[in-house]
Amino acid sequence: MLNIRTIKKDTLHAVMLQQLYALNYVWIRFEYFVREKAPELYGTEEYYQLFEDYGSEEARRLVKALGFPGEEVKDLVRFLEYSHWAIFEDIEIAEVSANSFRMRTLDCSAQKAAKRAGMQYYDCRTGGLRIRSGFFKGLNPRAKVQRVFTPAEARPEGTRSMVSCEWRISLE
Repeated sequence: MLNIRTIKKDTLHAVMLQQLYALNYVWIRFEYFVREKAPELYGTEEYYQLFEDYGSEEARRLVKALGFPGEEVKDLVRFLEYSHWAIFEDIEIAEVSANSFRMRTLDCSAQKAAKRAGMQYYDCRTGGLRIRSGFFKGLNPRAKVQRVFTPAEARPEGTRSMVSCEWRISLE
């Protein structure tokens, strides 16, 4: 087994970042594989439960690694800053109220990849909601995620064109 305590931090960082990129790549390939090879499973409750499970597991592991509480909205934002979204995407976080914030993805990598593959857009409506719901509920069971818009829905008036999707996260 790799002894991570003996590896220089910059080397470990580089290796782990590449592992994250590999996992992200396989996730997208997995989605296309299921769509092509098992269309009867694509988009089912079981299929989307995997998204929610991924979000929940990511939250559980971040809680274990970072150890700070998830009791307030500001705590949820702190965890988000260590999430896969913060690693792979340019995300914008803005407080909406004392109990909620807005999460936007700017120039989404999945949308860019979909265009390169000849698709009009990557449909993240249900999967995006489920993974975020799993993530935030994994941090705090009172968390609620609401989709504001995803491709190909219209952006709210005044939203910049670089904003790929928007979500509102609140504590109920």
